[in-house]
Amino acid sequence: MNDYQIETLVRKAPDQQAPDGLLEQLKRDIRLPIARPNHTPPIQSPWRRWFPALSFGVLLLGCFIALAVQTNQVFELGRENESLRAGTATLDQLRQDNAELQRLSAMTQDADRIEREHEELLRLRGEVARLRAQVEELAALRAENQHLQAERATAAANAGLSAEEDPLAAAQEKAKRIQCVNNLKQVGLAARIWASDHQDALPTDFVTMSNELSTPKLLLCPADTARKAAYNWQEFGGNSVSYQMLSPGAPETDPEVVYVRCSIHNNVGLVDGSVQQINPPVRVEKVDGKFKLVR
Repeated sequence: MNDYQIETLVRKAPDQQAPDGLLEQLKRDIRLPIARPNHTPPIQSPWRRWFPALSFGVLLLGCFIALAVQTNQVFELGRENESLRAGTATLDQLRQDNAELQRLSAMTQDADRIEREHEELLRLRGEVARLRAQVEELAALRAENQHLQAERATAAANAGLSAEEDPLAAAQEKAKRIQCVNNLKQVGLAARIWASDHQDALPTDFVTMSNELSTPKLLLCPADTARKAAYNWQEFGGNSVSYQMLSPGAPETDPEVVYVRCSIHNNVGLVDGSVQQINPPVRVEKVDGKFKLVR
């Protein structure tokens, strides 16, 4: 069967009858769009329309300002760095100048010290010459004294006088006692100077106040022939002291306490620095644990 025959058969097909009520059903199924009221859209504000662009512009401007501030700070830091570098160079120069100044100052101090040492040497040489002259004079005086003592002994023997009645011996003994008093005054003064730096408490021994005491010879009584004087603190020992320290470490608050005593002349040095020559019935006794003068 060819196409022509098929087309002829189709054209001769029987007519189809539409079912009843199809038209009404189709009309009911038709849905037309509801007409909406015609109204104009609201006009938007220009600020709202330009807000995104303005926001972006403000943000961009802030970025430029921040970049400008940072750039300015970088330039400031660069200028400060250059200034510090210049200051460092100046500091190095100042250090060199200071080192040179210190060197010159040290040289000046050395020169002053050498000059003082030279002056001290000249003074010591003069002192040595003077002492040599005194030694020679002392030797002559000693020889003359021995001659006079021999003559005095001969005269005393001829006159029948004893050694105790010799007025010259009595005068010498008095001079020794006065020298002993002066020694105790020097010891008391040195002790009080030391106490002024140590809560007003006196030293506990003589070596402690060696810086305040000019020489250890002051600790030997002139009448003490059993001991040998020490001329410096390196030679000082127990055999170089005549005086007894009765109240070591005594406070200065009780001035009547006996601090040192000479058992040969019976001289006593009190805490207040005074020295007394005591004779009977005055004596040194321990009262309430403290050495004091009693009658």
